[in-house]
Amino acid sequence: MKSLPLLWALVLGAVGFACGYFGPIIFSPDANQGPLLGIFVTGPGGLIAGFVLGLLVSFLPVNRHLRYAILGVACAALAIATLYFSMPVPAYQGRIIDAEIGDCMRPADMVDKAIERWKVEVARVTWSPPRADWEQAAERLAQTDPGVVLQMHVFRERPVYENLKPWNKGTLEARPWQLENEMRLYYARGAGAECANYLQPGRRLYFPVSEQEAVYSWPPAALPNFLDMQVLAPVPGRYQALAD
Repeated sequence: MKSLPLLWALVLGAVGFACGYFGPIIFSPDANQGPLLGIFVTGPGGLIAGFVLGLLVSFLPVNRHLRYAILGVACAALAIATLYFSMPVPAYQGRIIDAEIGDCMRPADMVDKAIERWKVEVARVTWSPPRADWEQAAERLAQTDPGVVLQMHVFRERPVYENLKPWNKGTLEARPWQLENEMRLYYARGAGAECANYLQPGRRLYFPVSEQEAVYSWPPAALPNFLDMQVLAPVPGRYQALAD
């Protein structure tokens, strides 16, 4: 009877460790912390819970078979809960914004301010040398890139996520609309480098995206990234149903 708390602690600790260690490896292989769930959370947690539960059961007038039944239920509950929390959480895809164009600017009018900001970052990050001639490259790109900077009045936005659990993998979900009512800057390329092509009245739905760079550059080589802006894009077809 005295060994019951120790036995239960070892059994539930082993279940918590195994499920918390191998569960993330199986269900969330891309997770950064992975097996640490079993090592630091469910393993020690199962050990403590098993000892406490075993101590309580040792004082109850229950027979041997009922004790094993209680232990089996506790192990199953711990395993199910641990495996559930090992599942990947929904992956953030972006935000649908409901916005109106307020003003338009040339990238060349904003590049000097961005260069000054990156000079501060380059001086701070001493362990990573900047790419050669990054200032001159940014100035040239601001003159030639076929895009503009739009000041947008964002009325509301809606985050979009993709589910990754085995039973709903690939399905999309949108969180409720969030009221913003603020001004933001975005980069736009859809209609060339002339502001007249963009200044149209009325609210529309957009899906801002981050510019992808083929090769990592420091500071960024892509002009929108250098200006610290997302690129304004239409709502993708697969997200259209979530825009209502």
